Amino acid sequence: KNAVSSSNEGDGLSAIYAVDGDSSTRWSSTWSDNQWIFVDLGSEKHVSTVEFIWEAAYASQYSVQVSSDGENWRTVNTISNGNGGVESVDVNTNARYVKMQGIKRSTEYGYSLYEMNVYGY
Repeated sequence: KNAVSSSNEGDGLSAIYAVDGDSSTRWSSTWSDNQWIFVDLGSEKHVSTVEFIWEAAYASQYSVQVSSDGENWRTVNTISNGNGGVESVDVNTNARYVKMQGIKRSTEYGYSLYEMNVYGY
């Protein structure tokens, strides 16, 4: 799938690596809050759960947002106490685009995801 992010920490850390099915690659943002990544599912689908597999630099606060057009976003769940590791977030909605909108980082580094898996379609 296609993925887009607000920033990339460097070469080899772009958004596509968070949706490539390879847990040895990752997306990493620049070192500031309010960074995001979204995936394009190609067409509108039912989405039940979004799974985040975080590297050590995870989001302690973030929201999961969805869109039909990639421009108008709707928040379907907000996590205010993220713990990193593997986190599954229930969303139960229809969407073409699914976004992790970082609110607060857990470390001084950026947001870093090994994988962002979307389930339910």
